[in-house]
Amino acid sequence: MYQKPDIVSFVNRCSLYALYVTGNRVVTEFVIVGFPGYYSLMAAFLLCIYIAVITGNSLIVVLFVIELSLQKPMYIIMLSLSLSDICFCTVALPKVISRYWFNDDYIGFYVCLFQRQLIHYFGTLNSLIMMIMVLDRYLAICYPLRYPVLMTNCTMRLLIGFSWVTAMIAPTISLMQTVKLPFCGPNMITHCFCDGTYINQLACADATLTNLNAYAVAMFVLLIPFAYHYSKMKYITLF
Repeated sequence: MYQKPDIVSFVNRCSLYALYVTGNRVVTEFVIVGFPGYYSLMAAFLLCIYIAVITGNSLIVVLFVIELSLQKPMYIIMLSLSLSDICFCTVALPKVISRYWFNDDYIGFYVCLFQRQLIHYFGTLNSLIMMIMVLDRYLAICYPLRYPVLMTNCTMRLLIGFSWVTAMIAPTISLMQTVKLPFCGPNMITHCFCDGTYINQLACADATLTNLNAYAVAMFVLLIPFAYHYSKMKYITLF
């Protein structure tokens, strides 16, 4: 006996197949909603900030390269911090400006994840660089006679290089957990860039554990350098 095909069942099978072939996701792009307000004015303001950041930090880089007397441990830290700030702003601000000025609110799925990874990476890197800066000032103040021996250019380059490499660990752990989530429908990011928490909220599964792990990693990255900074400054004020 002939049976009418079940349309709902057919659609469900197609949806399951789509989830299977796309790695448990059907979302191919996100929409950056941004914040409500005067878009043109906000875009102009952010563009001015971006130009100021790029110009100021580029001057620091140029001065470090052409002025040999500045090639010392403390200025190596400043160079690294300037490069990190340039990269951080370049990753985040151009898309925000494009969203507000040209209404360019679409961003690809993997491009969004890549932006998220880099934003968290450079944020982590800034924390590590600041911790190295605290260590450098601690040695300079508490051990002034031994400072030239303890903190050489070679030592500082090793510390900075180590921070640039290890800063990738925490964001990668968080990203791997986000990639495992299924994205099968909602794609409106209520933020001005691809932030991990806002992306996780769009998942078609419970992302509570993923968010908690992300918060734990973020607190570890932020609080450990801060605690180190506080302990060293407290030690300096006591002695």
